[in-house]
Amino acid sequence: MKTYDLNDRTTNGAEIEMVELGDESYEVTEGSLTNVSDAIRSVPSFVSPAHYDDYETIDWIRDTILARRQKAMYKRDGGGKGCFGKFKMLLYKSQGWLLLFLIAVAIACIASILNVSVEYMVDTRLGYCTTGFFLSRKLCCRLSESDVLFDTCDAWHNWAKIVHLETNEIVAYIVNWFFYVVISIIYAGLSAFMVKNLIRWAAGSGIPEVKVILGGFVIKMFNSWQSLIVKVTCLILSAASGLNLGKEGPMIHVASATAEVISSLFPKYALNEVKKREILAAASGVGITVAFGAPLGGVLISLEELSYYFPHHIMLSALFCSTIAASVLQLLNPFHNGKLIIYQVHYFHSWLNIEWIPFIFIGIFMGFLGALFIKLNIRWSKFRRTSRMKLFPITYVMVMAGITAFLSWCNVYLRSYSSDFLAGMFSQCEGGDITPLCDPERTWTTVSDLFIAGTVRFLLTVFTFGLAVPSGLFIPGFAIGATFGRVVGIISAWAYNNIPESYAFETCKNHAECIDPSVYAIIGAACFLTGATRATFSIIVIILEATGDLNYLLPVTIAVLVSKFVGDLFSKEGIYEEIILMNEYPFLNNRVHYNFRKTAKDIMVSRHLSIIELQGNTYGSLMAFMNSNNHTGWPVVTSKEEMSLIGYITRSELRQALAFAGAHRVVQDNTNCYFSPEIPSSENRPYIDLVPWMDATPIQVVPNTPLNNVFDMFTRMGMRYVLVANRGTIVGIVTKKDILQYIHVEYHAKGKHSEEDLDDEDDDLSSPTSQAFH
Repeated sequence: MKTYDLNDRTTNGAEIEMVELGDESYEVTEGSLTNVSDAIRSVPSFVSPAHYDDYETIDWIRDTILARRQKAMYKRDGGGKGCFGKFKMLLYKSQGWLLLFLIAVAIACIASILNVSVEYMVDTRLGYCTTGFFLSRKLCCRLSESDVLFDTCDAWHNWAKIVHLETNEIVAYIVNWFFYVVISIIYAGLSAFMVKNLIRWAAGSGIPEVKVILGGFVIKMFNSWQSLIVKVTCLILSAASGLNLGKEGPMIHVASATAEVISSLFPKYALNEVKKREILAAASGVGITVAFGAPLGGVLISLEELSYYFPHHIMLSALFCSTIAASVLQLLNPFHNGKLIIYQVHYFHSWLNIEWIPFIFIGIFMGFLGALFIKLNIRWSKFRRTSRMKLFPITYVMVMAGITAFLSWCNVYLRSYSSDFLAGMFSQCEGGDITPLCDPERTWTTVSDLFIAGTVRFLLTVFTFGLAVPSGLFIPGFAIGATFGRVVGIISAWAYNNIPESYAFETCKNHAECIDPSVYAIIGAACFLTGATRATFSIIVIILEATGDLNYLLPVTIAVLVSKFVGDLFSKEGIYEEIILMNEYPFLNNRVHYNFRKTAKDIMVSRHLSIIELQGNTYGSLMAFMNSNNHTGWPVVTSKEEMSLIGYITRSELRQALAFAGAHRVVQDNTNCYFSPEIPSSENRPYIDLVPWMDATPIQVVPNTPLNNVFDMFTRMGMRYVLVANRGTIVGIVTKKDILQYIHVEYHAKGKHSEEDLDDEDDDLSSPTSQAFH
């Protein structure tokens, strides 16, 4: 409850009334007849927060000014006077760090619970542990020398043994297959059912929506506590179902929702959308930190892929939050290895010059494969939305789970959980190692099995990503790239083993194993995800932090850059930007440079321009005007004939001002309202002064302003609107929606992506970076 005394002198025992403003309630006191104007003026717009409606764009400039003025008011009203005042001011400034600490601890705890739960439920498709029903297979066999990726241990019983049908090998195989498929379908169906009937925003990875929210769009339920609970629960189920999706990408949504839920306890951030987005930008990348044990990767993914606004102080906040989360995660030890590195590797020799050929080949192939994935997945998603399949989202999820489980059982490289599979792909072959990946006698059998597994996984991911369940692309993308990368590595190692005396391998004579296929798997994993998302340095850091070795930093970096450039030949946008376009979210991508041929007058709204005249306004007429008009703001002009610009007032500002004024019983429908400080001397009754609520200096451009300049104003200044005026006379208005519509019609709808329509990003040396449920 917020209390505002609308009489800036004294209440004198005046009555207290309630004013409803959106989701907030305010107590106001009724002053005397002569103080109505003072009442409104004493509560200017910067005191009360803006109340944005759902699916509305925030006003970055207004909320930034609001935050600064609130801080100044806090200091002026006693926050910085004396020792106690300075202590209060210190606490006020420390709110952000305390909030980030709480968010980091909460995200680390959620990630630990999620990791342990998924690991256990994934293994329930195969059987259970006789020494402890709630133990996963890895924990059950932790004292065994068996490799849990390819084998099992005596303490772990499969379903055929549980139902006493293990005597016949064929029957046991079919029974285990049956339970594997059925349990997978049940998990996937439960996840889809909860998403459809509880919170639809829990579907998908959530990364496109996080990008849009950080860009200034309001989606109230997306980061709600209800969405957080459903997202985590359904993520456990969908990941355990064996669908080709990952839990790591959705952890970004989980981190964002956790940050917003906790920040709601701090009015400084809960009531200011810009300050809230600073916290979300710092905390969202922590989802990657706790997913891969990569604190630096979490900071960089927020900088490169998520954030629209990322100044230096947010980077420091993100690093602090990621560091705390990583420390708590290591303390909780959900990976059961006592450290953050989940795919530990050690390389004791460098690469050969001849290896640059397969390294670059991997980059080229993965860049093409990533671009192909984007095209196929987006086309399939659009088809699902326009066909009868959209009527049966739960059925489609269960069918895909059944198909995935059915096919996965036939291939050992598909059957294991994606994270365990990656551990196998990144594992190094040591002397005497005869596991399928390392047995030299099975080279071509392993190559064919891996190639089939990679192809099937790629196709399944195309049809799976974007389902009505929480689904991420990080782990499936890493798995696809690692599979094909390992294939190239095994072939390269075979070439060395068969022609070791070749001049190309001259420097290898002192090493027993000169070419390590696991290196190729790491490079392939990074390259495919780069090809699909267009992210670069964040992917490099994540994969290196996850493996814990920097010896191959240079080959990984060069291969990733090659993959990025190859992918850009097909389209500038990554998968998340394409999803934003498909969902028609109001997001201006500031990393894509358009070469507009138009000016502001070509896209501005000029006909039927809705305005508010300076004179002749009353409380009742303005209330009726708002109720009959759905615009988010209006220019204030001298008259319809002159159209000389006085200022601009948003719907939220006008609504709050009139709500405060309406709390006074002396305010009637015929009470005059003024947008000018020059009040007529003949005014001898209460009136409402709306000058403090109006922006008297709105951003203006002339009609011939190049659209490129207008676009830069929206992307760099966070504008909601720009007024088009000619020598002080307003002739139109350009909103964010107008630019988005123009881009959609002239570029994306027509498929223009040539250099004639888009600036070549290499020319200006910019660094281009980079499924919602319906």
